[in-house]
Amino acid sequence: MNADRRIKTPLLLPSRAGSLDLVGGELAWDFTNTTSAHGSPARQEHLRGFDTLMQWVEHARVMPPADCAYARAALAGHPRRAQRIFERAIELRELIWTIGTALAEQRPVAGKLIASLSAAHSANLGHAEIKMRFGSYIWVWDPRRDIAAAILGPITLSALTLLMEKDLLRTKRCAGQECGWLFFDTTKNNRRRWCEMRVCGNRAKVRAARHRQRLARKS
Repeated sequence: MNADRRIKTPLLLPSRAGSLDLVGGELAWDFTNTTSAHGSPARQEHLRGFDTLMQWVEHARVMPPADCAYARAALAGHPRRAQRIFERAIELRELIWTIGTALAEQRPVAGKLIASLSAAHSANLGHAEIKMRFGSYIWVWDPRRDIAAAILGPITLSALTLLMEKDLLRTKRCAGQECGWLFFDTTKNNRRRWCEMRVCGNRAKVRAARHRQRLARKS
């Protein structure tokens, strides 16, 4: 091997779990967007442990701040339990991402994936209650009953609601290089390409302009 060759490794940037743009249009897609560039050497992971998971949970308003504070305090002296919840969260995220990617590529979703999501939802639902909120009845999770269900329950509910009640053709995957975030396209013509035009869209424009400049110099 040439001694001058260097193996490129992805730069581990600081986690932005508590400040990521919530552009997925649905909680389930925002959850999958806590990582980017799946399958690429440039992949960036923002959920790196229970602490960053809770940063995102509070940021995305999965639970109220008081419930987030309770969950953190309850698990402060139980790192193994916190780690198990984190691992369950990552497993669920990858499941939902796999389903969402299939939808975005207009491929059939494997039945075993739907069954796994349904099973996760059923387990979480066992710790929920139906309560009146803002003029209608909704499922509510209390972390004092089960912390994992309080974190993951609203996410599995969001994912199943997408599958059962939404136009599946409006699930898209950002076309930006090193992105791949999922989002629900609410535009009238259903032609949105980017998670955010000001980010991935503008980057694509810059790359295209540079490419044209290089071609012009060669001609």
